[in-house]
Amino acid sequence: MDGRRRVAQRTRISPRAVPSVAVVGALVVLALATLGLLVSNDPEEAPAAAPPSARTPAPSPTPSPEPVATPAPTTPAPTTAEVPRAFVEVYNNSRVSGLADATAARVEDAGWKVVGVDNWYGKIPQSTVYYPKKLEDQAKRLAKDLDIGRVRPAIEPMKFDRLTVILTGS
Repeated sequence: MDGRRRVAQRTRISPRAVPSVAVVGALVVLALATLGLLVSNDPEEAPAAAPPSARTPAPSPTPSPEPVATPAPTTPAPTTAEVPRAFVEVYNNSRVSGLADATAARVEDAGWKVVGVDNWYGKIPQSTVYYPKKLEDQAKRLAKDLDIGRVRPAIEPMKFDRLTVILTGS
């Protein structure tokens, strides 16, 4: 019996040693992560720069013709207000099955990013685009894209980082 008790006492880990083992393990993981970063950021693996002779063209003995300027495109690039940037959620508040899905497809076809489609529970008088203050211009554009005549500031429980379209079927 005394031999067993000694063996049990020698193999027993004290509760104070457990945090030390965890700390050592964390240090090993940290060291491996640091080593991985150093190896993956090896400057020798970066693409080499082209030699100086490849960067500068050789002089030609005959003069080259002057480049002809091409006319600028006649259509201006779209402004930030014209490019849809806001996320859009589309909700169905009618008894028309699939209305939100069909409208979400139209919204995406118009260049908007739809991030949610669901049913809306509550009383909305007519189809509406709701917006947070910073997205008012884009809400008006989305309403125009969808032929929705009602645009209003967002209210709780709507998210205030995106546009919300609630469809009533009318």
